[in-house]
Amino acid sequence: MSKHILGLDLGSNSIGWALLKTTDAGKPTGLIDLGSRIFNKAVEDKTPTPKNQKRRNSRLARRVVQRRARRRQRMLNYLVSLNLLPASLKDHPKPESVLNELGEPYSLRAKALDSPLSVHELGRVLLHLVQRRGFLSNRKTRLGREMLDDPDVQAVLAELEEDTTGGDIDRADEEKEETAFKKDISDLREKIKKSGCRTLGEYLASLKPSQSKRNRQRDGGHLRTDRQMYREELDAIWEEQKKHHTVLTDTVKEQIEQIIFHQRPLKLRADRVGKCSLEPRCTRARIARLEYQKFRYLQDINNLQFFDSHTETWSTLSDEDRATLAALFENTPVLTFAKLRKALGLAARTTEFNLERSEVKKLKGNTTACTIRKVLPEWDAFSQDKQYALVEDLLTIQKKSVLKKRLIDHGRLDSTTAVKLCMVEFEPGHGNFSTKAVRKLLPYLEQGKMLSEARVEAGYGYEPEAITAKDRLGPPPTIANPIVQKGLHELRRVVNAVIAEYGKPDAVRIEMARDLEMNTKRYAAFRKQQSANTKANEEAAQKYAEMRQKNAHLGLSEHPSRNDKLKYRLWKDQEEKCAYSGRQIILSELFGPAVEIDHILPYSLTLDDSYMNKVVCYTEENRDKR
Repeated sequence: MSKHILGLDLGSNSIGWALLKTTDAGKPTGLIDLGSRIFNKAVEDKTPTPKNQKRRNSRLARRVVQRRARRRQRMLNYLVSLNLLPASLKDHPKPESVLNELGEPYSLRAKALDSPLSVHELGRVLLHLVQRRGFLSNRKTRLGREMLDDPDVQAVLAELEEDTTGGDIDRADEEKEETAFKKDISDLREKIKKSGCRTLGEYLASLKPSQSKRNRQRDGGHLRTDRQMYREELDAIWEEQKKHHTVLTDTVKEQIEQIIFHQRPLKLRADRVGKCSLEPRCTRARIARLEYQKFRYLQDINNLQFFDSHTETWSTLSDEDRATLAALFENTPVLTFAKLRKALGLAARTTEFNLERSEVKKLKGNTTACTIRKVLPEWDAFSQDKQYALVEDLLTIQKKSVLKKRLIDHGRLDSTTAVKLCMVEFEPGHGNFSTKAVRKLLPYLEQGKMLSEARVEAGYGYEPEAITAKDRLGPPPTIANPIVQKGLHELRRVVNAVIAEYGKPDAVRIEMARDLEMNTKRYAAFRKQQSANTKANEEAAQKYAEMRQKNAHLGLSEHPSRNDKLKYRLWKDQEEKCAYSGRQIILSELFGPAVEIDHILPYSLTLDDSYMNKVVCYTEENRDKR
């Protein structure tokens, strides 16, 4: 009896197909039909970028403009309600003409520091401050912005700064280590100080009319400001003007600061967390959870075997050995195989662990407990329930002021310890299983069972799900990649058309994007390259940790990103120089925005995201390259 096999070749804007007749053994005996389907790309015509990317970028730009306009309108309405601006501004077709009649804003901002302003001049100054409020980084911060004025936080930060710097920092060296953006801000502060001006507004008012008061200046520099400059200026103006205007109460100042400086936190996309493969209704657990930390290292312990070269035999760990390693993993964030051998009393030269052959150099312990233990020495005296509850609070309470109050009131911790716990950064990411599934699996892993055995014992067998045969392909699942999404819909049309014409095929074979078959030589080369990449990434992570420890003012997160590791590898390959200018890049600059990764051939034109098409360079050099 003959069989029909459908072969498919998927591309970004085409699908080739062929329907073959074969014997039962799979040997082709004839060609039934073949063809190709050409469809419009899900990308722009001139550049192979997704069509929704342009729409998304435009939408984001509109949001920025709209939010700025709404913020300005809220301030205008509030100032009008306080009679600090003319009521005619509300419905005026050209409000700028009315505002310009009140005075030049920079001159008024300088005048407000020493002399009384009229009510409308004061309103003009306050409205001008809301238009540009300075840079505030969106990079991950240890503390929420609502805690910046907390005296406990200030005390802890001062203590940490003293510990890090030893109380003495060379200003020249510090400037070299600042990132490009922050360096521009620092340079501006230095110019303001040298000019004898007290505030940003007073400095801008002193500039010549020909000099730009926004962003890029004619001398090639950047006029970049930060949020604190505007806060300082508002405070200075407020202290002087409240002597002359009774309307300037603390309540009014609080409302004005809310309008100008409030910035919503980055929205966490909970819907991006995948579902558990064992409990489909549950989302995957945070890696930093204590249950998952234990789940991870118990798997490593249960998988461990060691080879004795004297007896040439493989041996498994005893219950006593597993207990010894469990205690070690619980109290050590990262373990090498040398430490494991020492803990088990094995000879270094004659024994080898099976996991060493899988290119794994280190194993992770309970990083969460180790991180908390540094801040909270009495951690081990807590009951398991109290430990789990504390970690739950640290991971789930996003507002740091609320978390601090929770730790003090409910956790019975002192304010200093509470602030330090608020600043802790845990291991990022999510695991493969949900917390519910992990808790069911843990008792069996503690007994020394492998994960495959624990799954069966916990009721998560490997029985295949019942599959209902259908006569046609249904709609494909929704995925984020627009190119793949378009291809799946076109694939459905092709397959359903073939079924309608010739019936359902007995097998479908799809050509992969790249050949995965490797001979022995290619596989050895692949393993060697993977080993070299692993070593390079470990070195990058080590250098990143050193820079983070020595340069606390850079605000680097605890865990290096993939981009940070790639920067370091490219930097080493380029002999620590900028690819375009040839200038030396110091290591402390490398991990900040002063240096970035650039595609030599534009990614929008080539879609080439390979390592060989990337370099590290100074940000301004990349801008000049365009």
